[in-house]
Amino acid sequence: MIVSGREWGQFVSGAASLEEQDTGGVTVHRLPAWARAQVDDPLFSFAEACPVGVSVRFETDADSVALTLSSTTLAPTGTDPAPVMLIVRQAGTETEIPLSAPGVIFLGPENRVVDIRRQDPETVTVPAADSGPVEILLPHNAQVRLVSLESAGRLVPSPASGTRWTHYGSSISQGMNAVSAARTWPVVAASRLGWNLRNLSFAGNAQLDGFAARIIRDTPADVITLKVGINLVNADSMRERTFRPAVHAFLDTIREGHPSTMIVIISAVACPIHESAPGPVTKDSEGRARAASRAVHPDTGALSLGRTREILADVVADRGDERLLLIDGRYLFGDEDVAMLYDGLHPDQDGLDLIARRFIALARDWNVPTSG
Repeated sequence: MIVSGREWGQFVSGAASLEEQDTGGVTVHRLPAWARAQVDDPLFSFAEACPVGVSVRFETDADSVALTLSSTTLAPTGTDPAPVMLIVRQAGTETEIPLSAPGVIFLGPENRVVDIRRQDPETVTVPAADSGPVEILLPHNAQVRLVSLESAGRLVPSPASGTRWTHYGSSISQGMNAVSAARTWPVVAASRLGWNLRNLSFAGNAQLDGFAARIIRDTPADVITLKVGINLVNADSMRERTFRPAVHAFLDTIREGHPSTMIVIISAVACPIHESAPGPVTKDSEGRARAASRAVHPDTGALSLGRTREILADVVADRGDERLLLIDGRYLFGDEDVAMLYDGLHPDQDGLDLIARRFIALARDWNVPTSG
């Protein structure tokens, strides 16, 4: 049996759309086409098409299946890209399958694309056994085009189940620097909690965009978490005057589709460079994040992380919504943990694991329903 073309839609969980390609196969997207069309930014387009939290799920009576796909990752020019791999889960076990031929988009200064190395699709053998559903976690750090899934036996879709969780966040939630797709903190949390994750985390792009709120509004969910603050400061994209009503508008839109669903706002984790200093974020000669020197004085209304936390607390208090909860992100990753910010901005793998453990401890006390 062979799965290809539009048939992929029955086997892929956690994606918004599968874009058919003239060259064959489907590109996995976490946003629908109408939303992608509203942002003209190549790095956003790359982050959106990295299928973090997206998986291929099926049952088979064959010992293995053949998956043909292509992948494309990012790397600074002059460096080797990070490994790209699949994670196969079945019956409580995990198997890593490295992809040997990913394409690479090379970035120069100011994250400008300077070269693209394209590669043909490759075929990998995925182990399977007649012992329950097989789940293939797609790479968190590469775009993916699925070409075909082939088995000598039957292939039956196995849709994801469990408490439906929609999470919105930044690069820390997307986890581009995680060692594998199974080690991003939302995926770890979903696995331990038995939740069915829809990950709407976009590196550098948790900007309270209206299309994101509309997608969350229209996505069935039992619990919704919104990680808000760090990207707005990093990009210096909002000031106090715009941030407060933007948060209200984001929540208003979500509540149109989820009038009683638990919504949890999580403010920024600890990040010393921007606790009291506004953005934008810059990098020094060693690649470590730094706060930019502000040339406008006085700069009333510029946002620091500390100020975003205060405004979020005000918004939650003002709304009087019993199903709206606020968590200080420093509970998940606090001042005592900042040594794990490997570049001054992003937690390393130990930091991501810590966030997952602390989130799980909190979430277990939430009164959220369980979906079949």
